[in-house]
Amino acid sequence: MDCLICHDTTGTYSKKKNSCGMPNKDLDLTDIAKQVGLPGRGNCGECHWYGGGGDNAKHGDLGSDLLTPDASLDVHMGKLDFTCQKCHVTDAHKIAGSSTTSSVSEGRVSCTDCHDENPHDSSFPLLRKLNEHGMAMACQTCHIPQYAVNKFTLTYRDGSRISDKTEVVSQSPDKRELKTPMGQKILEKNLKPSYAWYNGKHHRYMKGDPVDPKGITPLNAPDGTIKDPSAKITPYKIIKTRQAIDARHGYLIVPHLAGKDGLISTHDWQVTAEKGMKAAGLKFSGEIAFADTMMYWRLNHGVVPKEKALSCLDCHGPEGVMDFKVLGYKGDPMATGWRFAPDK
Repeated sequence: MDCLICHDTTGTYSKKKNSCGMPNKDLDLTDIAKQVGLPGRGNCGECHWYGGGGDNAKHGDLGSDLLTPDASLDVHMGKLDFTCQKCHVTDAHKIAGSSTTSSVSEGRVSCTDCHDENPHDSSFPLLRKLNEHGMAMACQTCHIPQYAVNKFTLTYRDGSRISDKTEVVSQSPDKRELKTPMGQKILEKNLKPSYAWYNGKHHRYMKGDPVDPKGITPLNAPDGTIKDPSAKITPYKIIKTRQAIDARHGYLIVPHLAGKDGLISTHDWQVTAEKGMKAAGLKFSGEIAFADTMMYWRLNHGVVPKEKALSCLDCHGPEGVMDFKVLGYKGDPMATGWRFAPDK
């Protein structure tokens, strides 16, 4: 990272790949430096839009279509022309925001930083009921009904099926399956969120933690249950992966990935696992197996205009988007009751 990553306004500043952060030699750095300014969405996006191997691949709600979005994609950035730091308020270069994959946080960002905790007009009975929903549901749950609207996002990767080149296995308007040096991949778009209770914390898999060789190991599951009064139903993108584990020690393998001797180039799990585990300081038995894991990516971007938010029947109708029993209810809470008595 350097100053021009965030403060270049010309759109020309770039770094040469695998050059330890050095800028491209053919740039006129003096001219670029003379035109520095406040960061725009594109400055933030150059890093955050392309994580996970492609545009919108990682998060599902962060892609290059947010550079100049229309209001139907994101009302804050499209209609109101918000920059990222409008919500991710920055003080002395500390940028507010909390990750779902690491504990680093330089300040929380919340809808209630700008909006009232009861934002709907309570003089109308239906809107008053929506305010009551706020005790059990995050704002994003209703106001982000869909993600990966324009661009594909990664939903599955099988590391046991690596290929020496990238090629398409199958393709439809909303789904692609690819063979790649990083494993068999599935990318999808126009997806509905998954929902989970979240109280502001995530559990995190740490290097060397055990995995379930026959089940699914969550790597960053949200904390919270229906019995937790601080938890709210929150929308997520879920990515499922099949990853290499040490069959004897029962934890995830850290492979050596990059360079001519890395897994992406050699397609040799045995050699690259041995190198990676040595660098990671983990014992390696030499026995490799594969196990299923999953990650949760909290959805915060892509807030639609209120007319497009979820309505009552989108959750409480016969084809509702929410599985209330999985969330811990006896059934649809409209029929079976709230999780707590009204006075609690």
